Amino acid sequence: MSDVEAESWAVVYQDSARWVVRQGGAVRLWDEITEHLAPWQGDGRPSADRMRLHVGPDGQRLTWA
Repeated sequence: MSDVEAESWAVVYQDSARWVVRQGGAVRLWDEITEHLAPWQGDGRPSADRMRLHVGPDGQRLTWA
């Protein structure tokens, strides 16, 4: 994955029995993903039809009902 504007990237791959993450640039993309993953899992992994993407001058955020 990459964010061209932030000049950041992340790659996830499997090396034998373990997963490896490599990332670089100003924004730690994989770290941002994992910050959102734990609350999503804690809320019972709601399906995509319950999610809402809010985009505005302050940025964007993903919520679920």
